[in-house]
Amino acid sequence: MLAKPKQKMVRFEMLLTKEQNNSLVQVADSLGISKAELVRRRIAQCRIKTIPQVNWQCYWQLLKIAEDINCIARTQNNAMGNGSTPSAINPIMIEELMKKISEIRLHLIVGAKSLNKQLEENDDWEN
Repeated sequence: MLAKPKQKMVRFEMLLTKEQNNSLVQVADSLGISKAELVRRRIAQCRIKTIPQVNWQCYWQLLKIAEDINCIARTQNNAMGNGSTPSAINPIMIEELMKKISEIRLHLIVGAKSLNKQLEENDDWEN
């Protein structure tokens, strides 16, 4: 049998200025949670991290790019399997590119600070 979820027992009210309320609403909306849940998390000292919408958009665009690269690699492999001579693509470079895309996608969501330094140091793209 499933246990019943804990029910909230105490009602808490507080007065805010319009500015404070607007600020609270903005933060809660950016997190996609209610004001009450935001306050509960702050009281519980939970780490509340926001992920900007642009990061999510970049995350999904990079996923699409990675899928396209995989499609190119599959097409190359199929062509070689059928006896055709596909145009030359360096598989090691594709693998490295896929790895970098994965690292960047992770950085967009997790926000690893060390990744920025790593990317700057390893930046070997020609201008």
